[in-house]
Amino acid sequence: MSRPTLPPATDGTPAIAIVVPTHNRADLLPRLFTGLDAQAAVDGIEIVVVNDASTDDTRSVLDDLARDAAVPVQVIHLARNAGPATARNVGWRATTASVVAFTDDDCVPQPGWLAALAAATDTVDMAQGRTLPDPEQREHQGPFSRTLDVASEDGYYQTCNIAYRRDVLERMDGFHEAFRFPAGEDTDFAWRAKEAGASSSFVPEAVVFHDVPRSSLRRAIRDSWRWQSVALAAKRHPGLREKFTWRFIWRPSHVWVLGVLLGVIGVASEPGLWSEWAFFGAMVVAYAVYRGALAPLPGTGPRSRWAVVPGAFLVDAAELIACLWGSIRHRTLVL
Repeated sequence: MSRPTLPPATDGTPAIAIVVPTHNRADLLPRLFTGLDAQAAVDGIEIVVVNDASTDDTRSVLDDLARDAAVPVQVIHLARNAGPATARNVGWRATTASVVAFTDDDCVPQPGWLAALAAATDTVDMAQGRTLPDPEQREHQGPFSRTLDVASEDGYYQTCNIAYRRDVLERMDGFHEAFRFPAGEDTDFAWRAKEAGASSSFVPEAVVFHDVPRSSLRRAIRDSWRWQSVALAAKRHPGLREKFTWRFIWRPSHVWVLGVLLGVIGVASEPGLWSEWAFFGAMVVAYAVYRGALAPLPGTGPRSRWAVVPGAFLVDAAELIACLWGSIRHRTLVL
């Protein structure tokens, strides 16, 4: 894919834009803007924040922060909640910048982030940066905290820390809006771009800190529903299955959850058979060993990792159910 050179911003036209979708995270926006203001040294910068029909105080908080920001901020308020794919499309289409960097409302770009991504897009079509759990929130880290740690170009291309040349966004016609939930739309876009010939690189100097919410089992189970989008991404890009176990099981832990659930079905159908109980017991032990010793949840110690195994099972089972539902919806098997 050809790469036009990045024009200098001498006529008031932004050379590079930061696009951020947001929904119901008014409490996190001040952190975000601290990171956005830290990019002010980059010439020709514009920020576009798209409020995806939030129902909290996002509108007023966002308007106040934008007014006082160190760089030009364009705020767009959507009347209907449309999801992050649509919000990002609205955002990048609202700017004329030749390069568009994306981050999320639960992130804090660090000084030098945008400059590093901009420099990388001089030679590649898409550049992904380093994402770390916010070190100031380490005390929040628990077994059910959802955060991100991206240390390499892992093939998922999370939009919390990535930049694309505008011509790539235009050729691909933006993010696929069939991804209604906040999952998979970023991976799908990057894979489409790569399949069309886009070049990419990983930029470890472009650092973003990701929010570390306090551990909540209930939230972790609720948020699992988003993963139904994995099936759609796998259907559109079969190469993604190379990352799966046996090409159809998304997470390794789901192997053991599936075994436990099959054991439950066996015991329920033939409660008098010793073999069914033996299989069920073996799968329960296998899952416990996997989650307690081989792949413990982050934020757990030698003792606590075993205590949270039941909760971990509920989260893994919720993810499996979401994947199953996505498989039915999109007619492709991912578990």
